[in-house]
Order: sequence, then structure tokens, then C-alpha cells
Amino acid sequence: MEISRRTDYAIRLIAALLQADGRPLSVRHAASMQGVPYAFARSIQHDLVRSGILTSVRGARGGMLLAVDPNELTLYRLIEVVQGPVSIAICTNDKDWCSRRKGCQFHRVWEGANSILKDYLTSVTIKDLIEGKSAYLSSNTASIAATK
Repeated sequence: MEISRRTDYAIRLIAALLQADGRPLSVRHAASMQGVPYAFARSIQHDLVRSGILTSVRGARGGMLLAVDPNELTLYRLIEVVQGPVSIAICTNDKDWCSRRKGCQFHRVWEGANSILKDYLTSVTIKDLIEGKSAYLSSNTASIAATK
């Protein structure tokens, strides 16, 4: 699994919204603040509005607003909205992709890795990510380092 540039830009736009403290922020201003190409930002905004993560306010003092609690918006949900299903192997999301799935000795490893990835990305909220806080990250980083 690879985090796309589009997902990185979406996180940056949401960071700009968090800095705006609940005030509507124009897409152009948010894009400029975060170094996101404007056309890309408009496209991302459209997807985030359609998914219910953002709302759009029209008018001279309008812009985009975060429509969800940043303490509840997980990195997993944002990645799925922006770039689609989160998976390390195609066969874990598409049961018809591989005819060898039932007898494959690797499939359950990929499913296990997907489960760990989903658990981790679901444990990180956007607010934690932007503020550099994540209890899961700091505790697991120490335990992973200890096993090496």
C-alpha cells in the first residue's frame, strides 16, 4: 500500500482547516497555505464534500468547513475516501482477483497484515496526526524497536 500524493494533499487541506478554528476557509487560501496545487485542491475538496468530511459554504465569506469531529476522523477513513480501499494485496479486497486464493499459503498472511494495517490506521485520528500525537505510534514504535 502506498499513500498517494492526493491523500497527502487532503491531509494538508484538513490541517489548514484545523488552523482556521472553525471558520470557513477558501480552497484557494488553504491550497496556498499548504503548498497544494489549486486544481488538485478543488478536486480533493469535491471528494471530501461528497463523502461528508467537509461542507461547502457559498458566498463572499464562504469556503470549506470540516463537517466531522477531527478527533473521530481516522486516517483509515480519509485514505479510503481519497484513494479507495486500503490493502497491501489485491486478493484481500477482491475475492475474484486470484483463482488460487483458497489454496494459497500466503493469503492468510496478507489478510493478517491488512488487519494490522487497518487497526493502526483506524487508531490514528486526523487531529492526532496533524498535532503529532499518537499513543499507538509511540507505544508500538518502542515495542517494535525492542524486538529488533
